[in-house]
Amino acid sequence: MNRTIFASLSCALVLSVSSCWKKANPEAEGLLNQAQNAFDSADYDGAKSLLDSLQKGFPAEIELQRAGMALRPKVIEQLTLAEIQQTDSAIAAEKAEADRIKGTLRWVKTPGMIEGYWTYGKTYRPDFMNTTGIEPRVSEIGEFYIVSSVNPSGGLKHTSIAVSGNGGRAAAQPVPYDGESNYRIDGGEIITFSPQASDTIGVFAFNNQGAPLTLHFIGAKERSQKLSADQSAAIAAAYRYSKIMIDARERTVNRQRLEKQLAIARDQITRTASKE
Repeated sequence: MNRTIFASLSCALVLSVSSCWKKANPEAEGLLNQAQNAFDSADYDGAKSLLDSLQKGFPAEIELQRAGMALRPKVIEQLTLAEIQQTDSAIAAEKAEADRIKGTLRWVKTPGMIEGYWTYGKTYRPDFMNTTGIEPRVSEIGEFYIVSSVNPSGGLKHTSIAVSGNGGRAAAQPVPYDGESNYRIDGGEIITFSPQASDTIGVFAFNNQGAPLTLHFIGAKERSQKLSADQSAAIAAAYRYSKIMIDARERTVNRQRLEKQLAIARDQITRTASKE
C-alpha cells in the first residue's frame, strides 16, 4: 500500500480530535475534564460554567466541543430538576401563607358593582364612603389598590395620601381631580388610587408591621389621623395577599417553562445516546 495513503488512514483511525497533525488544546481538554468531574460531584452550576468557558474560549476544538455538547443537556437536566424543586417548595409555602391571610379577608361585591374586591375583615365598613379613612383592597385578579375617603371634606381637596411611622414616610402618587378616579359628592371626597399609585403605601405598611402609623390626606392643606393596629394590619395584609397572588401566577408560568426545558434536555440526552 502506498505509504502516504497508509499514513492518512492510520491518522484517521487513531486520532479523535482536531486533525491528524494537531493535538487537542491542553487547556480546552482540562476544561472538559473539570466539567465532567464537577458533574460527577453534583456541582452542576460549576459544570455549566466550565462548559460555557470551553464553548466560548475554544470554538475550534471540534471534538471537545462535541463532548461538551453531549454533557451539557445532562447538566441542564439536573439544574432544571433542582429549580423545579425550589419552585414547588416556594409555591407550597406561599399557598399556605395565602390561605392564612385569606382567612382575615372579606370578599365584597354589592349589587351594582362591576367587580368585587377583597379587604380586611376587621376593618370593613359598609358605610366607608361616608367616613374619613382608607380602604386597602385586592381585586379579583390580585391587584392591590387603595380607596381614600374624606367626609366631610371641609374643602380639603386632597389628591394624595401618605403614611408615616418609624421615622419614615411614604406617599401615593397624586391623582388630580377628574370627577372619576378623584371625585366629590355630597361634601365628601373619594379617590381610587391605581395599583401603581398605591404600591408605595403597601410596601411601607408591610415593612413597618406592628409600628404605630399615621395617615395623611394631602391637598390644599394636610389632614392627619392615627391608624389603629387593625387599620395598619389591613394595609399590610392586602398588600401581601396581592403579591402572593401575582407571584403565584409568575411561578406557574415559570414552572411550565421549566417543564419544557427539562423535556428538551432529556430529548437531547436520548438523541446523543442513540448516536453514540
